[in-house]
Amino acid sequence: MELKFSSPVSRHYFALRCVPGDSLRQKITVAECRVSPADYTSADKDGFGNLKISGSCRKLHDTFSYHVAGTAVVQGMIVQKCPLHPMYRYPSKYTEPGPGITAFAEKVSQKCKRQGTETAMERAVCAMHDLYTRFQYIPGVTDIGTTAEQALMQGKGVCQDYAHIMIAVMRQMGIPARYVNGLMIGEGATHAWVEIYTDGGWYGLDPTNDLHIDDYYIKLAHGRDYADCVVDKGIFLGNASQEQKIYVNVEEISDGRDSSVNGTAGGREADDPEKPDHAGTSHGG
Repeated sequence: MELKFSSPVSRHYFALRCVPGDSLRQKITVAECRVSPADYTSADKDGFGNLKISGSCRKLHDTFSYHVAGTAVVQGMIVQKCPLHPMYRYPSKYTEPGPGITAFAEKVSQKCKRQGTETAMERAVCAMHDLYTRFQYIPGVTDIGTTAEQALMQGKGVCQDYAHIMIAVMRQMGIPARYVNGLMIGEGATHAWVEIYTDGGWYGLDPTNDLHIDDYYIKLAHGRDYADCVVDKGIFLGNASQEQKIYVNVEEISDGRDSSVNGTAGGREADDPEKPDHAGTSHGG
């Protein structure tokens, strides 16, 4: 990722969730992690368990970039067993239900009853498919501040909106759910999906593509909604506009193992003008 400022800025403080961490479904080997310019950087876990790189650059600068490369060994379509924190049961900033979310959740619940679907997994898949068929993927009609209710009323948006709507509907139906930011083979930017709590753990679903999360997805961060897992967040001193360039490359590598466990190699460069799907970034001056 490369961020260009229209005029020099200073006292730039940043928090990056751009490095995937180890979990029950992915094992990460980081080959390179470079942030520039930076007076210092430190790595720690945030309150949700995500790997976070914090740092600052106090001197004047007109560009900011980071580059991450490495290998992920990923296993998909599994329940990641862990205790449930109750915060994932309740509405959050982007997932507060309005009349639209409430009506959609009730419609899905009635459909599930008619079909005899009872488990959390079955009901979540039913909701995902209904959302996929009624919502249109159209970039540029929403932004990073659009809520689930607003996006549903528009009937169109991008992966962030699909994820927020599904999370809001799940919680309305009594199914704990959380937001995930990550990478996906074939994507030119970060991607967003959902994890639901079922059978004592977390299971991933991608409502944008109506898919179960398999070994072609690499998680960067999770939280109650987008606000908890912004990939690149910062604040600086200066009166400057920003231009961002992001490039994400995730490709499969063969290592001779069983195909149910995939190795993937990923890298982020600052040389490609591709822009993210509601960039996982937020910088304020």
